[in-house]
Amino acid sequence: MVKAAVVRHMSSVEDYRARLASLQGSWDTLSLLSHLRGDGADMSGTRQAFEGLANDLVHSLSEETYKKAMLALKARGQIAIDVVVRNLFERTADIGFLAIDDDIRDYLRQRRADGSQVKKLNDRLRGRFREYVGKYSVYHDVVLLDADGQVLVRLDERHNVERTSHELLKNALTTRQGYVETAGRIDLLPESDHNLVYSFRVGDGSRVEGVLCLCFRFEDEVSGIFAKLRSEEDWTVFCFLDEQGTVLASSDAWQVPIGAPMPVVLDTGGRIVRFAGREYLAVTCPTQGYQGYMGPGWYGHAMLPIEHAFDHETGEGATAIPRELLAALRESQTIFSPALRKIPLQADAIQRELNRTVWNGNVRLATSTDTGSDFTKVLLREIGNAGRRTQDTFEHSISELQETVVSSILDDAQLLAELAVDVLDRNLYERANDCRWWALNGALSRHLSDGKGDRDAGEILRHINSLYTVYHDIVLFDAVGRVVAVSNPSHASKVGSTVREPWVAATLELRDSQQYAVSAFAQSDFYGGQHTLIYGAALRNESRRVVGGIGIVFDTTPQFKAMLRDALPRTESGDIVTGSIGLFVDSRMTVVSATSDYEPGDTIDLPRDVLSNGQQTVCMNGTHYAIGVRKTTGYREYTGMGAYSLILIPLGAAVERVIVRRAEAQSHRRAISQEPMIDIATFYCGQQRLGLQRDDIVEAMDGTNLRPIPNAPGWHAGLLMYRETPLPVIDLGKLLNAGPGTEARNVIVLRAVETGQLFGLLVEELADIPEIAVSRILPVGDLNARGVAILDRAVRPEQADEPMLMLMNIEQLLIYAGAAGFKLSQPMASVTQLRAAG
Repeated sequence: MVKAAVVRHMSSVEDYRARLASLQGSWDTLSLLSHLRGDGADMSGTRQAFEGLANDLVHSLSEETYKKAMLALKARGQIAIDVVVRNLFERTADIGFLAIDDDIRDYLRQRRADGSQVKKLNDRLRGRFREYVGKYSVYHDVVLLDADGQVLVRLDERHNVERTSHELLKNALTTRQGYVETAGRIDLLPESDHNLVYSFRVGDGSRVEGVLCLCFRFEDEVSGIFAKLRSEEDWTVFCFLDEQGTVLASSDAWQVPIGAPMPVVLDTGGRIVRFAGREYLAVTCPTQGYQGYMGPGWYGHAMLPIEHAFDHETGEGATAIPRELLAALRESQTIFSPALRKIPLQADAIQRELNRTVWNGNVRLATSTDTGSDFTKVLLREIGNAGRRTQDTFEHSISELQETVVSSILDDAQLLAELAVDVLDRNLYERANDCRWWALNGALSRHLSDGKGDRDAGEILRHINSLYTVYHDIVLFDAVGRVVAVSNPSHASKVGSTVREPWVAATLELRDSQQYAVSAFAQSDFYGGQHTLIYGAALRNESRRVVGGIGIVFDTTPQFKAMLRDALPRTESGDIVTGSIGLFVDSRMTVVSATSDYEPGDTIDLPRDVLSNGQQTVCMNGTHYAIGVRKTTGYREYTGMGAYSLILIPLGAAVERVIVRRAEAQSHRRAISQEPMIDIATFYCGQQRLGLQRDDIVEAMDGTNLRPIPNAPGWHAGLLMYRETPLPVIDLGKLLNAGPGTEARNVIVLRAVETGQLFGLLVEELADIPEIAVSRILPVGDLNARGVAILDRAVRPEQADEPMLMLMNIEQLLIYAGAAGFKLSQPMASVTQLRAAG
């Protein structure tokens, strides 16, 4: 249960609490007056029912508002840690590959053989490092150490550190893993306390001669991640924490300084914490990992000052949601909890019962000779108005929260779509880097130049592929496109064949080592005839002539699906929201990848303007979705593949619901003149406002317990027990073809004029009982087109915007119904007895 100290920060919930308290005061007054007047309309039950429902509403609103804020906070905290872990996964492969780079090995051998050439050798290796960072711009420095920790050569010459005593040296020399990951203060990088370095030993066979260190742009990377997760007006603070809860990085170092101890909040739904004298909503997210890599053991942490946690819960500035959609989603299990969905139904049931009570009271008063009847009429009218105001407050509060929730889901969909393209761009950035770097491999170049080389080309490719598991194959081909070696053993038969795919020609035409080629997203023999992307870079000999190329076949099917799956929304327990869909599509809405049943090459049945309209709601395959759309924009110097990500979050089934908007009936007061007046009891069927003379009516009652009669006409609603006697009931809406309306639940009990027999009319809403001048009642033609004038009179409107009121002819109704086999119940008592009992 949300504490009162938290609820007071929910402005909309507090506003509704105040409104309901004011209404409750009105109910207390009306209940007292009704009791003193003794008009038969006992309001104490209604007052208590509304009071209990009001408490339920405030509780449910606060729970839903709190849960929505926490889920949004958790989603962004999860994104932060998962994005950085995906990036670091690539770094673990980089160090493993670069540590076996032939140029680095050659440098160590030559330095050991001829110490007089150290400066020349250092400059050459530094150029190699510069070439590497030119492609992998996520690093700011590369350092080579000898086995004793002495700095042999480094890219960034501004540092004058000659030796390291940091434990990363020992760890890199002895680890059985493929890399060493070191975070924090490192003596090699004295200008910063917050470093992230990947290191591994360098050697030749069994001989270990040094340690290579790749220095990651940690602060640059995390600031970019945080910037994408928060806008300027956002009060959320994002952090990365170590296993002890120490802040490693912060989006706002003034609120949360780096190095501060932070409460770790691993609770499923988050909780409220105190930090630096301030209360925050907070949640801590462990990474979901990537391909088995779980990162350095960090947490993503998101926190929001409690006084700003619910700034936008009223939906102000939110995306406009069509009212028809909100009405259709009113009972969606995706939007609201069962407790909150039940409140409008309970309020509607209470109001219907109240309407019947007021209506029946007015029916009785219409023939009353009580001198206080005018006061009682006013009292009954105010009771009805109070009920409508109370129900409107329930409806408005829930509709407002519903609009806010749907708008929030739209925001979530857009955020997740942005996450999907960000991950896609970052991933393909690495692919563009990999092919360009591996094209600089001297052994592969020599193999293409003279067919020999000092190492087997297939072995080199297989080792690379073992480190970079995101590739289905790595293909080495010569200057005419003939396959020389592959990393995938199942493609060994392709060695010696010539590749005719367009990306090969594009690769061989590249002008320098910074350029790369990429295939269209298309089917390829190197991917089993499925759609894929192949990145290519040209290999050159010592005279800079192109001698061939390398093509890396991205394992797109599982990799793209994993990106999309990681971008799908999660429930409070961390499970993917059932029915959500993630898609990568091109500008023609052709599928690149999907988490659902779509296959690459399929076309999505959505208009293309979805791609340009951004977040919105769509209906697809019988379900309403909130959809977020984002086009790839690239990462760092990589420009992206021009695809779009679509994240669809289900809102509910596309059930057509009737929305009835009715004009308020005008109040009619007795004229001062002596013109004859008549009491007309009014009600609604579909869009029609109908009326009956008050003298024809016994009372109105709840029609919930109607029992259908087998093989009866559709307009024969069935039987309803009325004072221990079965009462036949006509569904008036169906009989008159009144058009769409709300569910009919009121039964008006009528008495046949000639026989005194009773029957019922099933109608939707009970309206007012005005006094109408006889002169305003005009005859009309047969509007029913059934050969019987059931609606034979109309009330002339006094104002242009007043809804038409049609009057029913009970005798004609019974003639038609009787001809179709409708049988009345036997009269139960005289009119006098009925009135005395009523």
